[in-house]
Amino acid sequence: METHPIRITAHGSRIALDGEREFPDNMMVAYQYADDKVLLYEERAWTPYGLHGFDSGNAFYGTEGYMIFSRRGYFQVYLGREEEKGPGMAEGPRGHPEHMNNFLDCVRSREQPVANAEVAHLSCGLVHLGEIAYRVGRVLRFDPAKEQFLDDAEADKLLTKEYREPWSMPDPV
Repeated sequence: METHPIRITAHGSRIALDGEREFPDNMMVAYQYADDKVLLYEERAWTPYGLHGFDSGNAFYGTEGYMIFSRRGYFQVYLGREEEKGPGMAEGPRGHPEHMNNFLDCVRSREQPVANAEVAHLSCGLVHLGEIAYRVGRVLRFDPAKEQFLDDAEADKLLTKEYREPWSMPDPV
């Protein structure tokens, strides 16, 4: 995706673990984009079973198939109605060392990393927008250009936080 979604809805709950946390242990989020494409995200971190042989993980559904991510860093793509296996990684490195090495190489070389700042911003934005929709408990409309919710001060307030000095963010950034 090259932009943020325009409409977000989320449903979830905390069913498995007690403790000090606010994020649900299972959640489904629907992200609608301006071109009417929809990204469905499902989180089932604490289920005793997995999807397609993966221990608990995440599923991303698209118009031509879906992708399952394991909490262990592995993934598998399934294409079409017949769920034909596409690209995947059932064994091998978990990704974190490779991303860190790529980042450090790019600091030295001044090249763009595989996951550049824009990709990271849009990817992390999905997580934050989904959690905000879950917290407020309603469908949210979002302006990708302004990076603000439409007519929703409660949701807008959750886009940032009050920083403790001296760790504040300059305005404008």
